[in-house]
Amino acid sequence: MKMTIEIPEDVLAEVMSLTGRSTKREAVEYALREAARRAKQDRVWRQGFGVAPGELAADAAPKPSDLLDAPDIDEDAVRRALDNAVKRRARRAQLRASGWSVNEPPGSGANPAGDSSA
Repeated sequence: MKMTIEIPEDVLAEVMSLTGRSTKREAVEYALREAARRAKQDRVWRQGFGVAPGELAADAAPKPSDLLDAPDIDEDAVRRALDNAVKRRARRAQLRASGWSVNEPPGSGANPAGDSSA
């Protein structure tokens, strides 16, 4: 949304300096996001941690202020990492079941049975 507002130059310059924002627009967007975040925090502290689950879910749901600086998450990388973790756990379980020490690779002499075949 485009609008014209008067912002004290000294305050804007201080926000830009403290946050490292390079443009006035970035500084104003940062200030708005920070104000929304602090208002949510204040409400939780005022109400205590006994916030109803529905209210907590509503607070956690994406808001327009969140979308100004949405996280950049590589969903494929996350899926690959989780898949690889499952494969590593399965391989360790297989090694343990066959009597190998998990930290020693096959053929290193760590087989307790003394069998060098894997």
